[in-house]
Amino acid sequence: MKTDPFLPSKVAENRDDEIVRCLRCFVCMAERGTTQTRRCSVNPLIGREWEGNEIPEARKKKKVLVAGGGVAGLEAAWTAARRGHQVVLCEKSDRLGGILKSEQAIDFKHEMYELGLTLEKLAREEGVQIRLNTEVTPEYAEKEQADALIIAVGSRPIVPPLPGIDGDHVVIVNNYYLEKDKVKGGEVVVLGGGLAGCECAIHLAREGRKVHLVEMRGELAPDANIRHRPILLKELEDRGVVCHTNHQGLRVTEEGLWCKTRGEEVLIPGTSVICAVGQKARRDVVETLLDSAPVVKQIGDCIRPANICMAVYQGYHAALDI
Repeated sequence: MKTDPFLPSKVAENRDDEIVRCLRCFVCMAERGTTQTRRCSVNPLIGREWEGNEIPEARKKKKVLVAGGGVAGLEAAWTAARRGHQVVLCEKSDRLGGILKSEQAIDFKHEMYELGLTLEKLAREEGVQIRLNTEVTPEYAEKEQADALIIAVGSRPIVPPLPGIDGDHVVIVNNYYLEKDKVKGGEVVVLGGGLAGCECAIHLAREGRKVHLVEMRGELAPDANIRHRPILLKELEDRGVVCHTNHQGLRVTEEGLWCKTRGEEVLIPGTSVICAVGQKARRDVVETLLDSAPVVKQIGDCIRPANICMAVYQGYHAALDI
């Protein structure tokens, strides 16, 4: 019950859709081995149960504007509302969940997609006013006259300026759930051997495709934690994913991805290419909003792309600080 201390009561009261479920991310075990502490990606109170499970009520109720409806923004909005604040959450797209939306197309990561749905439900039930298709600009923030602004605008995918990267047979990994029909043929190249690229490669291999995973560094998934990474690497091996480390992408063609390795150019064949080289914080958006309220806080990937655990903890504590 580390993820949701209220699991028994939610089950008994038939509130399954409010259960914050385990992500199987191994953060709880990884932290024990590296810092001798215990953490949970979705429960910022783990290890601090003596403080109780109730959020402290704010001494002075304020109006809080949250810019961004990803996991960090949702956690901040939900927590602030539980403290008694009037909370308005604005999301510039037509759906909440942020980068978690992209997880719905990968079967073994569906719990992460569901986390976004759960946080949305909890936020709505707590009275958070959610405005979709609404971007927070300095002018919008000025009109709202909020006492505090929480910036949670997230990150954008990095797309390397390679010739052919804008081809019809190339899919940015964030958009795979929307464009998976563009991935055709039995042989696919995944460009980027970080956590997202490795997991996408495993998913494609499970579908029966021959997958080439290309990484310019000498190791795969350095951003995975110490418990998760060995399992991930073993799964890549077991699924027959062909891993090409120390390969720098040069250009994309109809035949696949041309790379440079050991001073030579080689072709990694594939009828489709998935680009998964990482994320970049939306610092340009953040900087326009820094003077838009008496109190301004930044949380999540808009500071530095990290993971769900960091987004949840930053969102939770930002709300406690208001």
